[in-house]
Amino acid sequence: MSAIEVLHSVNETANVLAGVIPNPPPAQPPGTEGVTTILSWLKWIGYVVVGGAIIVGGILIAVSFRRGEGHDALPKIIWPMAGAIVIGGGAALIGILAGA
Repeated sequence: MSAIEVLHSVNETANVLAGVIPNPPPAQPPGTEGVTTILSWLKWIGYVVVGGAIIVGGILIAVSFRRGEGHDALPKIIWPMAGAIVIGGGAALIGILAGA
């Protein structure tokens, strides 16, 4: 038997065994509805804080350029945007794990 034939037989066996393993859909345990409500509130609060930080960062950028200190202005807007990405990614990950 060649190495390729062995790999094919191993692949077929793995496919058969994978078909036997059950894959139930995720279900939320009873009595935990409040957790999803709290998570949605935290997500909303996070987006409000990030939006406010971006607005304040824009104001600080305008003031910095007026004073001639524009080279220090970019991080004031980059970090809030990075925060929005982290919040959105965390919310998406929780949604995937929870089966929403």
